[in-house]
Amino acid sequence: MSHSKVLQSFWQVALLAGLFVFAPAYAQKQLTVEAIYGGRELSGSLPSAVQWTPDGKAFTYFQRSEDGKLNVWRYDLASKQKSILMDSKNVSALAEQRQENRFTLGNYFWSPDGNAILLPSKNDLHLYDIASGATKRLTNDEAEERDPQFSPDSRRIAFLKNHNLHVLDLASGTTRQLTTEGQEHILIGKFDWVYEEEFSIRTGFYWSPDSRHIAYFQLDEREVSVFPLVDFIPVHNVYEPMRYPKAGDKNSIVKIGVIGVEGTNGGTRWVDLGPETDIYVPRIKWLPNSAELAVLRLNRDQNHLEFLLADAATGATRLLFEEKESNGWIDINDDWRFIANGQQLLWLSLRDGWPHLFLYDMNGRVVRQVTQGQWGVTEVEGVDEKNKLIYFTATEKSHLESHLYKIKWDGAGMKRLTARDGHHAINMSDNTKFYFDNFSNVSTPTQAVLHKNDGSIVEVIEPNNIPALQEYQFSAVEFSTMTTSDNVVLHYSMIKPPNFDPNKKYPVLMYVYGGPGSQTVVNRWGSSRGHWHQLLAQKGYIVVSVDNRGTGGRGKQFMMQTYKNLGELETTDQINAAKWLAQQPYVDAGRIGIWGWSYGGYMSAFCLLKGNEVFKAAVSVAPVTDWRNYDTIYTERFMLTPAKNPEGYERTAPVKYAKNLKGKLLLVHGANDDNVHMSNALQLAMALQDARKPFDFMIYPRKQHGISGRDTQVHLFNMITDFLLENL
Repeated sequence: MSHSKVLQSFWQVALLAGLFVFAPAYAQKQLTVEAIYGGRELSGSLPSAVQWTPDGKAFTYFQRSEDGKLNVWRYDLASKQKSILMDSKNVSALAEQRQENRFTLGNYFWSPDGNAILLPSKNDLHLYDIASGATKRLTNDEAEERDPQFSPDSRRIAFLKNHNLHVLDLASGTTRQLTTEGQEHILIGKFDWVYEEEFSIRTGFYWSPDSRHIAYFQLDEREVSVFPLVDFIPVHNVYEPMRYPKAGDKNSIVKIGVIGVEGTNGGTRWVDLGPETDIYVPRIKWLPNSAELAVLRLNRDQNHLEFLLADAATGATRLLFEEKESNGWIDINDDWRFIANGQQLLWLSLRDGWPHLFLYDMNGRVVRQVTQGQWGVTEVEGVDEKNKLIYFTATEKSHLESHLYKIKWDGAGMKRLTARDGHHAINMSDNTKFYFDNFSNVSTPTQAVLHKNDGSIVEVIEPNNIPALQEYQFSAVEFSTMTTSDNVVLHYSMIKPPNFDPNKKYPVLMYVYGGPGSQTVVNRWGSSRGHWHQLLAQKGYIVVSVDNRGTGGRGKQFMMQTYKNLGELETTDQINAAKWLAQQPYVDAGRIGIWGWSYGGYMSAFCLLKGNEVFKAAVSVAPVTDWRNYDTIYTERFMLTPAKNPEGYERTAPVKYAKNLKGKLLLVHGANDDNVHMSNALQLAMALQDARKPFDFMIYPRKQHGISGRDTQVHLFNMITDFLLENL
């Protein structure tokens, strides 16, 4: 075995053991922003678009060849052999893959019978035949066929085109338009901006299990407020209007329709959602019998959820059960499914104070609580109907980690299947015999590992060694808790400079997100953001992240304390955490700063303004500066409307505290941010100017919320680094 192969085997063993092995001191280099954000040598690579084949005998995934060509590979579970299933040299549609602007569509779709793969390419659809290896073009026109979906019997493909729902019959090659009411602002089978962003929902139409009907969303956004996005770079600025409902504004009116795909189909049957139109429908799902449709109806305040069953033939609905929160909100998730041939419902709920699984019968009665304890279920990964087992990820081992478990339907025999400390992101086969584990922790870059359902390893598909990392000196990420002056126990992580000396005093930079249900203090690989924090540690800073009240992982009571008062307790906790840090003998109390992005940008600016006696500097990227500027669904979920909670909105707006600025502030925003609009930063800038307060401000033209692009990211993080070196 060659020296290089011996070394490679060593790294695989080290990484599987959860170890990040560093190079000797003489070989270690200093991290740079260019190395972190200017290339991919520190990023590694993982299989993408992993899908299980319909027969359960293999999985497929995207992987690029050395010359950059995109291929689809197949891994056979029995033989453990991988081979190219589709080569872009022979399948031209693969070379023409494109992504949706916001939410990525799958780039290839297996037919349910496993005989073909659908390839959306440019504006048209192509069908790859598994047996012959031939590709057939299904459509050929200028209009895009959006969000294509096979029928369960594999005979048809439904898609959106020219604002309406169409169905293509594969045998005859004929296409039929099912709906006619769709137009620019009456959306059929797709969502407006705020539904996609805040309900995390992508597909707006669903085949019935018997392939005879399609249920679809209709959203009428004609009364939704228009927000202007402007490209300032051309001589003649380009104006792009977008529908964006701000807190208290009118929302789209939602309807749910069911339409047949055969014969005359009888037109659309509209589901009875009741007389109130100022509501949300965040999810729908067919029952296995194809005769009923589950519809989740949520009130505008998002604290009353009704689980409705709709008759697909008549549209009539009946209430199965409901959930209410008197002093909080209802979170929407996808972790519910019908089991036992549709005779029972597995449902994830916070009803006992933690996110746990409950089993309902079809009369709306709770049969039993399946999981329980002071920890939370994060996702249902699979259900084994034959053996009556549920596979799920949860925080039972640690609130800072995510592990895979199995449990019987009756709540007995719960067992953890993942062994290594850290974060396990699971992709389980439909037959629950295998699972794909994207595993990482703070010292192990994300690896792709194939397991059997008993937890045993089949093969490390991608060890993701990232050899370039071995050239740099990384500090350990430490986890602990602190008790603040008002007796609140908070989790935190800390990165100390290499060769840390407890007898010296160091400046501290706090990294915050802090929004409802979020966590930054987690045992997971930090990627580029984590690398940049390591860069700061190399420059002599201690980097700390604290999960304040309102964040996730610690139950409903801890999370919902911030209800109707976003930012108040969160900033109090961050300020008190900074005061706690200032008392540590190794911290320079006069040099504590804070930075964050999005909700974290809101928090960092607000903390600097409210905690001006403790924070010396802050970096606020893409912040909300007044909750009246942000969208209806997110903001009202936690704050209600401005009309119902005027004091809360007034009290939690950083723009109202501009006169308090004492430290140094760097404000950053993307000019074309369609999520948190640049007007937030401009309003804060104006308030600071009116208060005669100096600050630094950077706008990134044509950039959205993520301020993406390699050159842009290098510019951004070099600027932030220089700002901190100068002011902290």
